[in-house]
Amino acid sequence: MEKNKIFLSHRHSDTQSDCHRIRETLEEEFGEDAVFLDIENLEPGIRFADAIDKALKESKVVLVAIGPDWFGDPDEDGITRLFKEKDWVRREVSAALAKPDTRVIPLLLKGATRPTADQLPAELKELADLQTFEISITRWKYDLGVLVEALAKLIPRKKKPVNPNPYRPNPVAKPKSWWAKNYIWVLLVLIVIIIISLIPDEETYYDENYDDGGVQVENELSQADINQLREENPTGNEIFESLQLNDEDAPPPVEQAVFDYSGKWWVWQDGVRMGYILIKQNGYFFTFDYYYFDQKTGEGTGEFDGTYLYTTQFRMYGDSNNYGFSFGSNDGGVNWFGQTFNNGSPANAELRKN
Repeated sequence: MEKNKIFLSHRHSDTQSDCHRIRETLEEEFGEDAVFLDIENLEPGIRFADAIDKALKESKVVLVAIGPDWFGDPDEDGITRLFKEKDWVRREVSAALAKPDTRVIPLLLKGATRPTADQLPAELKELADLQTFEISITRWKYDLGVLVEALAKLIPRKKKPVNPNPYRPNPVAKPKSWWAKNYIWVLLVLIVIIIISLIPDEETYYDENYDDGGVQVENELSQADINQLREENPTGNEIFESLQLNDEDAPPPVEQAVFDYSGKWWVWQDGVRMGYILIKQNGYFFTFDYYYFDQKTGEGTGEFDGTYLYTTQFRMYGDSNNYGFSFGSNDGGVNWFGQTFNNGSPANAELRKN
């Protein structure tokens, strides 16, 4: 019998919801038939004990999910469920430890700590000597990714289909800036100003009425003509005033982005909701905070270039990996589709408004 499965042992009252999420990830990586989660994998008409024994014989790895309530509620005598011989968690772990060709990994969840030998029944004391693995709520995706890579050395991954036509959002035309719309007029005004600056003022004169070539020339304007011009334009600012820009020609204020993308957005990755981001928009630039089930676990900055909404920096607390995302919208900013990145590895994702 080939041993190529993963057995996920847990106490329902302790870590049921966490184990369901772990199972979904493991099934995506190794296949649905490669993961056993007690009652959900039972075939109709099969005794529970026989199914557990069959699954353990086919399992190469047994993950023992340990949370704060893993020992179970005590009875009236103060004895917890784990110390009762008919307890299913005790029977699963005991059977797994008795198989020399099975790797048993204690999985610490919800901040639980490694149990000591004096806290365990006799047949489970070996569990205290095994290397544990912790999945923290603040680093859930990262820790689970490390676990998957470790299991991939023991269990073959399933082959994932290649998508020949990945989704690419239609580009959104970026609005022209004020300079792009008006640079010709600005250049014309500058040329006129340069020409005016080259015209000599009224008081420029030539000694002896000779030009540079030594040829005598006649005065083109008499003194009377000059005095008349001074009376008609005493300040000499008519040309300058004619070049003043009207209010309607003044540069517009800083442009706003085409979409209002601020607010709370849920992040869905490969069909799984992975938390949400709170975006504070400032035109084409934004800052954001990342929350995983109402607990802030990261923050960053980004930019909207008219086509894509992407991060320029994304830091996860307690995690040295490089994270990021890039999304585009085809419906006026109502929904955004694109990808998230972890150390350069992309995953299809989307943003949905709260």
